Amino acid sequence: MISEPVQAAVIALQNRALTTRDVYELDRIDRALDELLRTPRKAITGAPKVHMRSALGHAHQAIERRREIAPVAELGEDAEVGAEDQNFRLAEIRVWIQSEPALTVGDRAMLNSLAAGENAESLAHRNGLPVTHVRQRISRARRHARQIWHESALVG
Repeated sequence: MISEPVQAAVIALQNRALTTRDVYELDRIDRALDELLRTPRKAITGAPKVHMRSALGHAHQAIERRREIAPVAELGEDAEVGAEDQNFRLAEIRVWIQSEPALTVGDRAMLNSLAAGENAESLAHRNGLPVTHVRQRISRARRHARQIWHESALVG
């Protein structure tokens, strides 16, 4: 028998897998699902989100250990490397930005733009705002995101 929080976490991870095209994220989800299903009656108290975050964190650690054991080999000058394969941490941050319910719509939009490579000047130009105003918005969005991240890390 599988506990309700673990079952909810499994369903959430399966839904997440259906919406991503990122190979790294799919690998993390696969490893996280394996961990959750190995201990289906896990008696840890907490919301499904806690179980999911914990399993994803362990999956990330396993992938990092694998990368240390078998470092990525150079493919050669003519080989193309996809952007998703180059920066796993950025992919993890972008997934968090998209899925964190405590972020406001404005903060989510700002953080997504920054993660996509924009800066204060390009955002100011695009939105017709003064650069100093955009820098303040960036600072507030980052501070709010850090606060949410730390609070959720204390729970998990």
